Amino acid sequence: MPGFPRSVAGVVTLSAAIVLSIPMTPAGAATPGDRLPCRPGSGPHLAGRDLTRSPLPADLSCADLRGAKLDGLTVRSVLIGADLTGASLKGAHLGYAQMTGARLREADLSEAELYYADLRGSDLRRAIMDDSAPYYAHFEGADLSGATMTRAKTYGAQFDDAKLVGVDLTDAFAYGADMRRADLSRVKAAKARLYGATLVRTVLRQADLSGAQLYESVMTGADFTGADLAGADLRDVRDARLAGSTGVPRFLPAPDPSCEPGSGQDYRERDLTLVTDFPDDLSCADLTGAKLDGVDLTGTKLNRAILRDVSAVGASLRSAKGADLRGARLRRAKLGSADLVGANLSRADLSGAALGSANLTQAKLLGADLRDAELISTTADQADFTGARLDRAYLRSGKYRDAIFRKATLTDADVSSAQLRGATFEDAEVTGLQQDFAEDIDLAGSSSRMSAGWLIFFGIVGSVVLFIAAGLVTARARRRRAAREQAAARAVRFEDAKAVQEENVTRLGEEIDNLTDRTGGVDWNAVLDAYDAAKEALATAHDMDDLKDVETIVARGRAALTHRR
Repeated sequence: MPGFPRSVAGVVTLSAAIVLSIPMTPAGAATPGDRLPCRPGSGPHLAGRDLTRSPLPADLSCADLRGAKLDGLTVRSVLIGADLTGASLKGAHLGYAQMTGARLREADLSEAELYYADLRGSDLRRAIMDDSAPYYAHFEGADLSGATMTRAKTYGAQFDDAKLVGVDLTDAFAYGADMRRADLSRVKAAKARLYGATLVRTVLRQADLSGAQLYESVMTGADFTGADLAGADLRDVRDARLAGSTGVPRFLPAPDPSCEPGSGQDYRERDLTLVTDFPDDLSCADLTGAKLDGVDLTGTKLNRAILRDVSAVGASLRSAKGADLRGARLRRAKLGSADLVGANLSRADLSGAALGSANLTQAKLLGADLRDAELISTTADQADFTGARLDRAYLRSGKYRDAIFRKATLTDADVSSAQLRGATFEDAEVTGLQQDFAEDIDLAGSSSRMSAGWLIFFGIVGSVVLFIAAGLVTARARRRRAAREQAAARAVRFEDAKAVQEENVTRLGEEIDNLTDRTGGVDWNAVLDAYDAAKEALATAHDMDDLKDVETIVARGRAALTHRR
């Protein structure tokens, strides 16, 4: 054999003779518990050799191949129990390889083909497997702790009872992999494709699963304590129990329609202000004491969620039916058209909040602070405002039938044109209450800081002064009402126009997703830039001119989508 040392040739000849006496075992037949045919390292001694240009014996069971070089080789030899510690197998072809119990610690298997290989019970600690292809391979009981498998194709592989502590699976293709009872503590699997995987009783403590695709996986008994699930896709997963995890997934399985409050995701005391993509449905989640200042939750359902004592100053919220918002800080919150039916907002701070067209039917607002709040056209039938502060609140044209305003303060509030049949104002403070055209209002039992005696005094003594001032006061009041009505109308028009542009941007996104032509005829850079710019412009829009900019950007994106280069 030219270029091959005589001593090595002798060893190869000897090992070839040995292999004839050992029955061949088909890949996948051996198990980690099977007795190896020999002691690892006791076979042919090829440690440190460059074997890239020499034929290999058929049987290298228990061979000593430490530090050997097998780069790019097509290896058909039996490697059961072989010692390949530190060996270089870059780009090697090891499909269907029999490597049960092999030692591959710190071996370089980058870009190696390992499809259907049998590596059960093998030692792959700190091995380099970046860009390798061990799909449908067997790793049952193997130890891969500290290995790197970035972009590896491990889909359909068996990792039952394997140890993958600290493995780097960033961008790996592991969909359909079976990882039941495997230890994936501290695994780095950002953006990994793990959808359809079996994660039954899998340990994922402190794992980085940010942006990972986990949809349709089975997670019965999986441990996610300390795992980062920020932006992960968990649609249609089965038996997921994410208690103790961190980060907010982008998609979650739909909760049970009859879920109990607090039985959903646990985000208590969490700072969620930097989360950009919330799940569509967080019904029954527990967000007690969470920080949500300025967060846009208009696309997230929070029905029956626990939001006690949350800080949501300036936040946007649309659906919180039956939610527990006691003590929530919702100053200047954007709650226009929000569904808050049956919600508990007792002691909540809603000062300056925009609640136009919201539904507060049967909501509890005991002791709530609604000073300067805007509730134009709000429906709050049977709502309880007992002890609430409603100074200067704008309740014009709302529906407050059978509502309770007992002991509430409505100084300078406006209930003009509101429907108040059956509403109770017992012990309420109604000084300066504007009630023009209010329907069925009954202020019996209410009080005003200006007593009847003072009213008689000013009626007799100050009649002349009042006559002169009446015109000024009336004009001022009219201007004030007109200004408030105009501001409210502008707010309503803006919200309606913004909803139209939100739908416009959504339709553009759907048109992008539904376009079947991916041949390059479309200027995708222009399309996607326009889509991203439209979303950003919509998020920062403050007036109608801003919304016109959104419409212009969407039109530009749609034009780019239909234009062929």
